[in-house]
Amino acid sequence: MFQTIIVDDEVASLRRFERIAASDDRISLEGRFQFAQDALNYAKEAQIDVAFIDIEMPEINGLELAKQLMEIDPQIKVIFLTAYSQYALEAYRTHAIGYLLKPLDEKELRSQIDLLALRFGPRTMTRVSSVLNLTCFGRFTVSNQTGEALTIRWKTAKTEELFLLLVYYQGRAKPKELIIDALWPELEGDKSSNLFRVTCSYLRSALAEQGIFDLLLRDWDGYKLKTDLLSCDLFELRARIRNCSSLSLQELERLSDLYKGSYLEEKPYEWSQGTRLQMENGIKKVLFLQAEQYRRLSRWSDLEHALERVIVINPYEEEAIKKLMQLFLQQGNFAKAKLIFTQFDARMRKDLQLAPSFSIKDYVS
Repeated sequence: MFQTIIVDDEVASLRRFERIAASDDRISLEGRFQFAQDALNYAKEAQIDVAFIDIEMPEINGLELAKQLMEIDPQIKVIFLTAYSQYALEAYRTHAIGYLLKPLDEKELRSQIDLLALRFGPRTMTRVSSVLNLTCFGRFTVSNQTGEALTIRWKTAKTEELFLLLVYYQGRAKPKELIIDALWPELEGDKSSNLFRVTCSYLRSALAEQGIFDLLLRDWDGYKLKTDLLSCDLFELRARIRNCSSLSLQELERLSDLYKGSYLEEKPYEWSQGTRLQMENGIKKVLFLQAEQYRRLSRWSDLEHALERVIVINPYEEEAIKKLMQLFLQQGNFAKAKLIFTQFDARMRKDLQLAPSFSIKDYVS
């Protein structure tokens, strides 16, 4: 079943869609939004398979909303709803998979869902059969189904970067021009196109040496990897961090264990910086949730370790410093609490030319 949302500023259109969608058990309508920003906030916290979006909306129109949703989760499929057929070409340039005219017709919606089910399937967290297991947090590594490390011979650095960029897009086809702009922003025209063509050839050859074929696909609207053949820590972290508040302690621990360092920490690609920061913030949230559960269970050493991991990710995270000081003060270890503050104070002044907030000073006054 596809997890679905509808975004339309007209209440009547929302109600009509809800009524018609209820007759198709292949879609589950999880959210109804009149405002684009509400849909964006929801997408940051929950998994969406398909977004039905009206194009003509105030503040953020449907085309811009679609782009922002895909930035949050590249696997979201977009189907536009509009009364104006002249938007069709622009809609497809946004990489929508469908376009329905209003007022919505039940037969047309069913036909669109037929096509959706034929081309895609609802996402699951279980990878039934993967060819490659990828670790993208910390040092980038590749292994086979049995866990044996593989050494893939990337002919050029850009070949490896192309592969990782397509992993980042997570199965969503991207046009050649967008990929070229990410890999060779300084080049234009035939030279960049030729480099792209050669690099695609190198990538197919590198995978073929491992006996892997048809992983790189040319889709109707661009290039992508067949992600049902991949198992990747990035995919799982992306999918689960957004709703981590509802996870059990065991699930939180598994999630934080996937984080072995910054996203592609040895490969500072320009296009990876936003995801690196997003994942750092997400895993800090996971660790704070773990820490709170450890506190309730009086698991003090685990609590200390979780907070120390937050500080490793961000040495200037005052909330983690405060909680760590509270832990040692609670245990009567005033010297350790004082040392933590002193080290933090020195780090702030040296690196940022700032002093800690007064709330931290209050703990040791």
